[in-house]
Amino acid sequence: MQDPEPSPTPITTLASIQQSVTPAERLPLACWLNVLSLDAALVAMLWQFVFLLAFCDRTPRWHESFVLAAVVWLIYVADRLLDGSRLDLSRPHLVRHRMHHQHARIWVLAWTVVLLAASSVVVVWMDAAAIRMGLLVATLVLAYGAGVHFWPGRSTVRHVFAKEVQIGVIFAAGVSLIAWLESPSVSLALACAASAILFTANCWAVAERESVADQNYDASRSGNSRRGTLATFAVSCLAGAGGFVGWLPWLMVACLLAGSSALLATACWWRRRGGGLSECSRWSASANVRRPWFDRLVPMADWSLIVSPMICWAIL
Repeated sequence: MQDPEPSPTPITTLASIQQSVTPAERLPLACWLNVLSLDAALVAMLWQFVFLLAFCDRTPRWHESFVLAAVVWLIYVADRLLDGSRLDLSRPHLVRHRMHHQHARIWVLAWTVVLLAASSVVVVWMDAAAIRMGLLVATLVLAYGAGVHFWPGRSTVRHVFAKEVQIGVIFAAGVSLIAWLESPSVSLALACAASAILFTANCWAVAERESVADQNYDASRSGNSRRGTLATFAVSCLAGAGGFVGWLPWLMVACLLAGSSALLATACWWRRRGGGLSECSRWSASANVRRPWFDRLVPMADWSLIVSPMICWAIL
């Protein structure tokens, strides 16, 4: 005869229940700025402020800031909706992609409302020259979207025209658009080139950090991890030389130097802790995998592009 099995104690039972229950997802407040695509819009408005104050000696009008922020938000949400439509929930993925996948109808409704509001402001308040310049930038955006999401042989196109480089150039063109209308110059062209490199380096840093959980990340085109360091060094050299010979306004010089230094410090610290997101930053919809906290640092990767212009403007 076998001895009766011991009955589980209350402590053992509680422990087994805790192991089988999947904890509820908890997102820090900073993550919502990234999930809602508000961080990109904030970066755009701040750097538009820097360009206009440095080259046009004025601050942006409310409709100029609103249209730029709305357009950037529309581009980012559309890009994430397309990424979310191809998302495989059984594999690790980014929270923002899952949010756009699971709540696509709400996002499409919000996207339509913002599009109508931005279109109304453009028609009523923006002048014809700004609209024409905006259409040129819109052409670049459409080319970017077609190449990344719809072009046959997408990997080849991405390898030749890196997604991060396209974003950096388009972003620099967007934030400097009004300045080009009012004060075109060689100095402005130099500032745009340095800003495009800075924005590209920021995209590279974020892509490298999120690579383990981003299903759209193409490791074959990742290139050398030192490219971000070289890019930030190039921005610092351009800004320093431009300020020394008087080609760039000091506000622009300070923002470029501060932004590149902060981005370089962030990237170095990430590499010291590990190349990609830590294991607790990955997300899986599998019932056998514990749902972890989202990485608090990646959503605010744009902090170097947000804080630096604010500090420089306050000091100068």
